[in-house]
Amino acid sequence: MANQHRLWTTAILCFVAVVLTALLAPESRAGTERPNIVLITADDLGFDDLSLHGNPVIETPSLDQLAAESVQFSDFTVTPVCSTTRASLLTGRHHYKAGVSGVHGGRDYMSRDETLISEVLKERGYATGLWGKWHLGKTRGYLPWERGFDDTYYAELYVHDNSFGYRQGERVEHDTWVSEVVTDYAIDFIERNREQPFFAYLSYLAPHEPWQAPEQFVQPYREKGQRDAIANLYGMVSEMDFHIGRLLQYLDDSGLAENTLVIFMSDNGPWYGSSNAGPMLRNEWRQRNPNKSLGQKGRNWQNGVKSPLFVHWPARFAPATSNAFVHVTDIFPLLMEVTGGAAELEKPLDGESFLAALEGNVKYQRQKPFLIGSHDLVSHKKHFNEWTPVDAAARAQMPFESQMLALRQGPYKLILNPILDEPDYPEPVDGYLLFDLQKDPGERENILRERPQLASELKRTMRELYQEIMIDADSLRTPVYPVHGPVDVINAFGPASTGGEVVSGPHNLKGFSEPGDFSEYRLHVEAAGRYRLFLDKSGFQGAGLRFSVSLAGQQVPLLLEEKAIQQIGEFELPAGEAFLRFELQGNESMTPWARFDSFRRLYLVSVEVKAPESQIMQLEAVTPD
Repeated sequence: MANQHRLWTTAILCFVAVVLTALLAPESRAGTERPNIVLITADDLGFDDLSLHGNPVIETPSLDQLAAESVQFSDFTVTPVCSTTRASLLTGRHHYKAGVSGVHGGRDYMSRDETLISEVLKERGYATGLWGKWHLGKTRGYLPWERGFDDTYYAELYVHDNSFGYRQGERVEHDTWVSEVVTDYAIDFIERNREQPFFAYLSYLAPHEPWQAPEQFVQPYREKGQRDAIANLYGMVSEMDFHIGRLLQYLDDSGLAENTLVIFMSDNGPWYGSSNAGPMLRNEWRQRNPNKSLGQKGRNWQNGVKSPLFVHWPARFAPATSNAFVHVTDIFPLLMEVTGGAAELEKPLDGESFLAALEGNVKYQRQKPFLIGSHDLVSHKKHFNEWTPVDAAARAQMPFESQMLALRQGPYKLILNPILDEPDYPEPVDGYLLFDLQKDPGERENILRERPQLASELKRTMRELYQEIMIDADSLRTPVYPVHGPVDVINAFGPASTGGEVVSGPHNLKGFSEPGDFSEYRLHVEAAGRYRLFLDKSGFQGAGLRFSVSLAGQQVPLLLEEKAIQQIGEFELPAGEAFLRFELQGNESMTPWARFDSFRRLYLVSVEVKAPESQIMQLEAVTPD
């Protein structure tokens, strides 16, 4: 009996030991302990811009090591340009639905009623921070410190050396490179918040043009025989890699790495030119793209939308390579799932969590098809371009058949109206291309004729998703400028609507030349009161054009004068929605061909601010370029 008792005791103790071991194992702890989160994005970094992906010149030892210790994804898709990807990343929704349909010109303003992952994590007790590129709104109400981030550095675009910008709304300057600044802010933030879960979003500006890097990172590429321009481009990648290495080493040294979820990605594919160095040569472009993918930034081809994705969480994920298709909208629901589960959101997500793929399920397949929308929306409205607001008139003239779109469903990719940059690109059939990316990742064989039934189904799905977006009240919304004093800025190049000969640009409006030409702006007055309205003409070289300016039902005449800042008038603004409209009435100048081509900004200044016109620029609220 004694021996039998000892055997039972031993068995029970062994069972308890096994249970305790399982409970205390990293995999089990991770199920209950929320991870810290470090999200890292590069800017214009191509999939092939990393040595581990076959680049024969660029050296990225830190990212190579991170990839080796991560779950790597070979089929991660973003959008063709930066703002649209960032909107989808932070909202988990299609960027059109989040109000972002392009870059600059007001088309990069993410709607204020969108829920960001930073806001969800903040509600869950996370300290939140963002440093670097924002590009989702440039005036008050849209800035990162108003969108769920506790600690921020809004870096000026695209100042790489002597970086300056806004830290929690206050202008700051640095005497060093922006990749170093971003990393220093992030490390300091993590160190201050290491006793609680944190969400640190490092949004690097490299290697977006202009191509500039510290000499210590440029010279090694000159020694490899690269032209100075290309040595600077590759030096930007190496510099960013070095600072990411500093961050990762800090996480290791501080003991935080084990339970920190690190995600690395880029916002779109590579671009071939630089404002300070001109375009790459053809042989340099081929060298930069060893996998021979078609396209570049701004295109729906794979080289425009395929990004690296490394997901590193030692406490939970074993290093592996996954061929699963993952979309940028999927990161939001993934982060929700690992930090407490789905949240009650006012708007439906377009992403879906890919936790199963991270945990090694080789059969994981994304269930939802996804429409890849171009920033080059096509409308037959007069003077419509990539910066024109998508108002009712523009939306009514945006037929599906004219758009440049792509659809992903499983391994298949359908492209409508592809831009054929080179003569050897595959030939569309009736405007369409269909690829099986598992068999043909280089997009060389159009199988549209071989798979007519599949092609028909995907065409129907593409059309339905496009129409769903077009009828969505949230989609393609223009900026709404909050007004609450003492100084509020309205970007003239971000109107709600334009008409006549007015042409939108990235940083101004132009073309006011015929009576009836107009631009209109949506405001939301949060602090009722009396305001003075000023016009910033930014280099205006003419006078005599006569406008009618109406705001909140009040109308005043305006005769343009030869000065940079001109007061228009005073307006009593009640709380609530208001519209501001500029409409050209005529020309009082002796120059019959006079036109207004430099409409840049407007300022609403509370009458309590006693300042002359000459000081309005100094009083300007935070409005990064």
